[in-house]
Amino acid sequence: MIRVEALPAHEGDCLWVEWTHEGRTRRMLVDGGRGGRGGRLPEGLAARFRRQPVAERAFDLVVCTHLDADHIGGLIPLFHDPPEGFTADEVWFNGDRQILGDVLSHAQADTFSRLLVDQPWNTRFNGRAVALPVSGELPEFNVSGLRLTLLSPQRGALLDLSLSWTRWVEETERQRLAPEAPAPPDVLRGGDAGVAWEELALRPYARDESVPNRSSIAFLAEYDGARVLFGADAHAETLCDGLRRLDDTPWGRPYRVDLCKVPHHGSSRNLSPELLARLDCRHWLFSTSGARFGHPDRRAVARIARRYRDPVLWFNYLSPSTTEYACPELAAERGFRAVHPPEDRPGADLTVTPGRVTRTHTDPERAQ
Repeated sequence: MIRVEALPAHEGDCLWVEWTHEGRTRRMLVDGGRGGRGGRLPEGLAARFRRQPVAERAFDLVVCTHLDADHIGGLIPLFHDPPEGFTADEVWFNGDRQILGDVLSHAQADTFSRLLVDQPWNTRFNGRAVALPVSGELPEFNVSGLRLTLLSPQRGALLDLSLSWTRWVEETERQRLAPEAPAPPDVLRGGDAGVAWEELALRPYARDESVPNRSSIAFLAEYDGARVLFGADAHAETLCDGLRRLDDTPWGRPYRVDLCKVPHHGSSRNLSPELLARLDCRHWLFSTSGARFGHPDRRAVARIARRYRDPVLWFNYLSPSTTEYACPELAAERGFRAVHPPEDRPGADLTVTPGRVTRTHTDPERAQ
């Protein structure tokens, strides 16, 4: 069993993952969402730590998938001024040391890199970049019983990032400082406004061109037969290439995954028809409030509904960009089921077992 909590992280990712191995609960944190005001922990992550006993705040692994502000921002205060009891046995992050050697920048990626100098940083990669080899088997690791198989990034993506490193870290800083504002209606619907649902999935696919997104650390996690794909903001093409290289994925047969954290918050540019064809997955987790960019894209949701039979869409927010999917009758008509949290208590807490995903029920106040 793998427990995945998509904490409220506005438009970003902050995934608290737990599993039990050798009689102990183990933990992994994937991204931290945006940083909180005044350099503090973002409220979603801070609230989760408040609910966690001090003696149970040790993490086997912390992953910062890439340098975008809605992923890295909350990890900086976590390591700068950690909550009592917080430790991390290992951190995965491709920072200035891996990308540029000794070249430093002034933005969040550089800040986080400095905070990791005394941490066990990319130790399973001998301190080098978390990246796929050019050929051969995919990197695979045992993290306290949890098997992780790296699917992204490719080394070429990190090379592209290095060529414009300063530009991207400055863009991250700009994102961090920009005030949060609700996405306007034209962003929420974009070019798909007024398009009939049946036509959305048939609209042309255009790939993501973002260099930082292409550098995302994405991986498959397996425990006791349960499989979760953590897609970060990875490019669909990179994920497809990684899935092709899995030894037990013969050409033409989809790879079974019990839960997929949808890449890039449900952007249609990161959910290609080919990626959907390569996955056998019924449960899809969307981590986004839709703020700023209006995710998830209607086109991406329509592709999932068209590809799979009765897929289940899990959202960690009931917000203007996700309410369209909250009507059970409309969802059934469109061929999917959607699960939202209460509007005043965002977050998704899921238990993943082989072939099944259910809501985790803990105490009554947090049960969804």
